[in-house]
Amino acid sequence: MSKLFKSSDIFLIPNLITILRLVLLAPLIVSYYFDCMPYFYVLLGVVILTDFLDGFLARRLNQISDLGKLLDPIADGLALFAFSVILYIKYPDSIPLWFCVFYFCRQLLLLILSMVFLPRADSVYGSNIVGKWGVVFLTLGLGIYAINIQSLFSLVPFLIYIATALLFLSLLDYLRVFYILSTKK
Repeated sequence: MSKLFKSSDIFLIPNLITILRLVLLAPLIVSYYFDCMPYFYVLLGVVILTDFLDGFLARRLNQISDLGKLLDPIADGLALFAFSVILYIKYPDSIPLWFCVFYFCRQLLLLILSMVFLPRADSVYGSNIVGKWGVVFLTLGLGIYAINIQSLFSLVPFLIYIATALLFLSLLDYLRVFYILSTKK
């Protein structure tokens, strides 16, 4: 493990909750893909609840860790990417292919750069506010399809464009941070 992470951090309650969210992604996606909607809605509720609960408990229990700062966005990114791809496969008119490619490339680039530069960092740079808003708009767009609000389907392209712009701006901020780390001795 990196000098940033303590192996005991895995057992912090917020990190265990985030790991649970990662484990639930496969059944969530499978239940949606195969139209097992009652299971999907229950799993979706648990995943959404755990996304809020891990951050809340990390602050409340004073268990904020660099591992948690890294795991939480990975869990969010995997969930949103997987769901975007499933929507594209099931309903090609729902999510544009270019967005799936953009989001995959963004997440992959951030993962690779994190692996390269985290050993040089003194702490993990948490999610930035612009990226969080991008995730909010993306989640709204995906959520409209997830809960099948057909009257709002026409809003999804607009939400995807806003999410893309915000996620791109947040990527630029991360690249700035990685550049600073690259110049660090």
